[in-house]
Amino acid sequence: MTIAVEIETRIARPTADVFAALTDVERYPEWLIASGIVRVERLDPGPLVAGSRLRIEQTVAGRSTVLEGAVTVLAPGAVFGLRGRDRDGVSIEIDAVVVPDDLATRVRWSVRVGLPLRFRMFESMVAPQARRAAALDLEALRRRLEPAAD
Repeated sequence: MTIAVEIETRIARPTADVFAALTDVERYPEWLIASGIVRVERLDPGPLVAGSRLRIEQTVAGRSTVLEGAVTVLAPGAVFGLRGRDRDGVSIEIDAVVVPDDLATRVRWSVRVGLPLRFRMFESMVAPQARRAAALDLEALRRRLEPAAD
């Protein structure tokens, strides 16, 4: 079973700045707080590209895990995606699409959480938490990137 969340926001920053933050995976713990991301490690040297391997440490709802993952798509200034799976079979897919919106950027953030059969009994609890976490995390990114009001 897959839990799917898709939200959109507008960030008052140029698209290049927003895309740079979305692809700076090692800084995810600074704004993916509600999703419980505590560490992201790049496993391949060089620039981040489609196929780059990642190790993602996550602690959420009292469960700590390590997801082995990879970047699935990286189209500069447009689309970024990654996937990961832990040893229990829980998977996560994140896709971000950025579109210029006047002097700002519109971000569409999609998260899919796949639960293996033995965890599906928790789906009714996980789904609202996933929606809430995605909204809080995207808001944290927006606040991080937008200049403070004078």
